[in-house]
Amino acid sequence: MRAPPAAREGSPFSPRVAGFLGVEALSAIGSWATIVAIWGYAAYEYDATASDVSLFGVAFAVPGVLLGPVTGTVIDRVGPKATLAVAKVIGVGASVALLSADDFQTLALLSALHGISMALSMPALQSMPPRLVTQEHLARTNALVSLTDELAIVLGPAVAGVGIAAFGFRGAFVFDAVTYALGLVVLPMVRLRPVALAEGEDEGPPVRFRDALEGWRLISRTGALRRTVACTFAVHLLYGMALLAEPLYVRDVLERSEQVFAALQSTFGVFLVAGGVLAARLGERLASFKWVALGVGASGVTSIVYLGTPWVMVALLGVALWGVATAVISGPSRTVLQRSSPERAHGRVLSADFVAGSGAELGGVVLSGVLVGAFGVPWSILGLGASVTAVAALLWRADRRDATRPPEGVTDVVDVAEAVEAVPTSSSA
Repeated sequence: MRAPPAAREGSPFSPRVAGFLGVEALSAIGSWATIVAIWGYAAYEYDATASDVSLFGVAFAVPGVLLGPVTGTVIDRVGPKATLAVAKVIGVGASVALLSADDFQTLALLSALHGISMALSMPALQSMPPRLVTQEHLARTNALVSLTDELAIVLGPAVAGVGIAAFGFRGAFVFDAVTYALGLVVLPMVRLRPVALAEGEDEGPPVRFRDALEGWRLISRTGALRRTVACTFAVHLLYGMALLAEPLYVRDVLERSEQVFAALQSTFGVFLVAGGVLAARLGERLASFKWVALGVGASGVTSIVYLGTPWVMVALLGVALWGVATAVISGPSRTVLQRSSPERAHGRVLSADFVAGSGAELGGVVLSGVLVGAFGVPWSILGLGASVTAVAALLWRADRRDATRPPEGVTDVVDVAEAVEAVPTSSSA
């Protein structure tokens, strides 16, 4: 028996929400295709070195770290829908401008513009599910939003390859511009309900830019938020190390070719998407900090199985399991963040989480260069992977302790909203 239209409107499978998420998946794929194409374009057109190409990765990531507090404030002031529209306009402009880029410095600048677009779009998109669907569908919708990123990681490089083969490097840039524009066309059909206020709470003044750090203040005094962001930081530190360590591991430890490296990356992608589909199917059953901590701890263990062995088959098993563990983290962590903070601060809380992840990933790359140079890949990943697993276990234990302790002030979303007097309300845009 089909659900009535009113019920379907609050579901991720309603035509409006499903269409929106489908277009967002295309846009994410286009963005990944552009990243790959820029790296290839720099390498082939300007004979860029590995260090030069790595600068583009920094250009993409740094805006997310630097603009995080401002991004969250913009989201809470004008609304996630309007912020996402601004991000897409910037993305269209940056992609079109890439078509006429004719020097290395211009490529780097436009990479930074794409980074700004991503810094705006990611937290804005992550802030939308609580106002897009009903609470019973929130966990599943967050998992589906995460799945759009996971599909992009797998399909983005493939789309870039097809576009480059058929139309040259600029083919990927055109595809990205088109997907950004399509997202702008679809965005007006998205309907967000007004921001929910706690009982006895008035709308208050609009969010001010001097309130940019309120997300961090809220995280610092709310246990569930603090633990979740700590998990984000820990696991992204591991991702950053792996980013630099993986090619060195295949070359120096496994002593295999680029084809083996590609096969390992493909295996991770396939199991990442499979894990994302499973997370979306399980939905509410994974929507707790317990599963976030389990995913982070499992990431630490499976990274050791992957990068700590001299045997290819064990590495394949490890990277497959790491893909599944990674998929378990993203959707549930966002659900915990959303349910543990007032809606009027979702932009700043989720932007703070995005900053923690982006900053940790950059730090992981630097840490990898130091540790791998001194100890090699297997010992380095053993140390960091074991540390991440230990952190996840300690955070899980702290969460269990708080769950059995009598409540002291903040016990649920309503209490959180009442406890945060300094966080102003946003518009319902």
